[in-house]
Amino acid sequence: MPRTLSLQNRIVILVTVVTVLMMAALVSFDSYSLRRSVEEAYVSQLDGITTAINGRYEESHAIQDVQQIFDYIQYKNENVLQLTLYGKQHILASTDRSLIGKPTPPELSPTLQNDLKLVSHSVSGKDDIPKVRLTAPLKEDGATVGAIELTVNTSANTELIQKRTQLIIAAGLAITLLLVITLWLIIRKLLIRPLMKIREAAISVKQGLRYRDIRLTGSQEIIEVAAAFNDMVHNLDGRYNELQQAVKTIQQTQKQLVESEKMVALGNLVAGVSHEINTPLGIGVTAASFLDEKSKEFAALYQENRMKRSDLDDYLKTVRETTGMIQTNLMRASELVKSFKQVAVDRSVETKRMFNIKEYIQEVLISLQPNLKKTKHQVTVRGGSGIDIFSDPGAVSQIVTNFIMNSLIHAYDEGDEGHISIDIAQHESELTITYADDGKGMPPEVVKHIFDPFFTTNRGGGGTGLGMHIVYNLVTQSLGGTIRCESEVGAGTAFIIQIPIREGAQHG
Repeated sequence: MPRTLSLQNRIVILVTVVTVLMMAALVSFDSYSLRRSVEEAYVSQLDGITTAINGRYEESHAIQDVQQIFDYIQYKNENVLQLTLYGKQHILASTDRSLIGKPTPPELSPTLQNDLKLVSHSVSGKDDIPKVRLTAPLKEDGATVGAIELTVNTSANTELIQKRTQLIIAAGLAITLLLVITLWLIIRKLLIRPLMKIREAAISVKQGLRYRDIRLTGSQEIIEVAAAFNDMVHNLDGRYNELQQAVKTIQQTQKQLVESEKMVALGNLVAGVSHEINTPLGIGVTAASFLDEKSKEFAALYQENRMKRSDLDDYLKTVRETTGMIQTNLMRASELVKSFKQVAVDRSVETKRMFNIKEYIQEVLISLQPNLKKTKHQVTVRGGSGIDIFSDPGAVSQIVTNFIMNSLIHAYDEGDEGHISIDIAQHESELTITYADDGKGMPPEVVKHIFDPFFTTNRGGGGTGLGMHIVYNLVTQSLGGTIRCESEVGAGTAFIIQIPIREGAQHG
């Protein structure tokens, strides 16, 4: 993150820039005013010279008088470098005798024609002396007959202006520096230090340290900010306690809902037990009743001495068939009870043991037969023969049950004939279980939240939104693995689970 200037530095820099600009404007204005005053003094000086020469020239009409005046003025004023009288055609008089008689420069024509006064600054010659050249018209009886040019050495005035400018700049810099330092100290005392105290208090609140009210002295605004911050922290403490209590309530509620979901699954298992066992037991009871009836008939024949050999053969045949039927159905009921008992124990007790993953999943599917028989769906378990894992079988049972029920509720419509596959594969010390159905599939926004607690698309149908959340917790916590969901609308859904084969053994 790029480092930005502090508020204090920004204010100081801004004030410094504004002050420097104001000082620059002041220096420029003062220098301009001083130069204008000097030029006006030169013009006044030229006006005086022009007035004197005009009076003398009108009296005598002699160029020699003008030349004498030029020489006298130059003699008396060392700053006068040159005086020249221009006629309309040629130079009439000059302190530089070599110029007399030379043609008048054409640039003086506007002065001669319009009675203009000209002021020009120049630095010329080898001496590099700053000069001011002033030009004014020479009149005779109100008519312009020529122009007087005065060239003045402005070294002294230029130096004076420079010193004046330097003095103003130095004073301005000193004032600016003093102002910046004073402003820096004021800002630091009245603004920055209180803000830093508020910042330190905010950090202490963030770190959970014991908070002490901020007490500041200064401007009313800072005091109000500190008081507002104190009130905010006190309110935060109350809100924090309320949030903690709400989180505890939510956790307890979620735990109760999870347990309720487990009890619902266990209830479905009990319902499956009663339904599956009723069939073989019913057949056994019917066979036993039939055998009892045949036994009574056989006893009556025996007591009445009407029994024939064929009757004995028929009875023995009936006994063999009936007892075989009873034995077969009782064995089936016994196997179902054993399977259901193991699954029920695994779900109620979170213990890790060694078991064959494929055989156990098939036992779980037996407990789900009452639900599957109501549909036309086929469930296939592929791979995994001979793979034994040391893990939590109850977690595996609940995961498979939730997957099957989730597919039956969400993936298919009534009357659909779907196919559900459970593929088991081993990769070194890791087991991969891929559960897939060819149902409706899910859009990306549903897949994104599939494992979120209380997220369901069947809220109106009684869904709690905890099924997939429980699966996620069982995979990541009980089995120590990972799970991800892949689905497209119309292309079915797949859940890929990866768990360590000996994760439980390592912990044991």
